[in-house]
Amino acid sequence: MKPSHEICKPLPSELTKQVNTSETREEFIVDFLKKRLPDSDVKGISDELTKTFIFDKLKSRVKKVKPKKKSFLNIRKQKLIGINTDIGNKNGKLKYKDLLPINKMWLEYIQQAIGFKSFKDLPTSSIDQRWEMVNQRLMKADYHGAKISVIRSKCPSLIGITGLIVQDTKNTFRVISEDNIIRTIPKPVVAIKIYLLGASLELFCKEFCIRPAERAVKKFKANHLAEL
Repeated sequence: MKPSHEICKPLPSELTKQVNTSETREEFIVDFLKKRLPDSDVKGISDELTKTFIFDKLKSRVKKVKPKKKSFLNIRKQKLIGINTDIGNKNGKLKYKDLLPINKMWLEYIQQAIGFKSFKDLPTSSIDQRWEMVNQRLMKADYHGAKISVIRSKCPSLIGITGLIVQDTKNTFRVISEDNIIRTIPKPVVAIKIYLLGASLELFCKEFCIRPAERAVKKFKANHLAEL
């Protein structure tokens, strides 16, 4: 058996001179490119060979800052600072007479919104050229503070409810009556009368089943036939 120092001796050059290494391969490629490429591109060969390509999703080192969610006050904190999101009148704090000035303001507002100096000049027939214009403006108007009365309903117990609107939601009107009680009127099943100065309007509330903010920008169809 040969001693260990003879086994670990390097191979003779006759055997290794034909072996391709990474260095010889790179030299061969560089020489090949220098011979084939135009002179203007030869200078950039070394830079191009050192480029690395990532075949995976590139992860940015900069962390994206997620927007913080809005924090809302809980019911306990709302009560402490005197805020109540639900309109109620359990303690009798809200009085009908206290809202009469708001009704006066609303009458001035709706008169400007529909563009008539007097409510008596409102069109009374669909033949009138101003009919569609007034309808569109009425549909987009705000009704907080308006005095209304239920004149027709699929639910008989709702007929006759009269009061000032204190809250307008997607599917309900909440009104305060002269007895200082707040009542909820479902829009889909009632037709109401709106009291103006020297005139009144009758509307199908089913057409108002939209949030007030969305109703203000919505385009309503003119050929729609309303029904209870």
